[in-house]
Amino acid sequence: LLDRVRFRPMTLPDRFIDHNSQEAQYHEAGLDAVAITNTALDALGVGISMTKPLLKTANGPKS
Repeated sequence: LLDRVRFRPMTLPDRFIDHNSQEAQYHEAGLDAVAITNTALDALGVGISMTKPLLKTANGPKS
């Protein structure tokens, strides 16, 4: 079963990220919802790519 495990590490990059809002910093680091979703879909071999999150956040929709 372990031969079929698909693992993609996602970590903060080893570089300085400019001071900004938490959301902007995660986006710049590639750790926002869209990037995580795309990485998971790529690992599963699904041929689609997300451009915005499917679910609303607890703070409501973002424009």
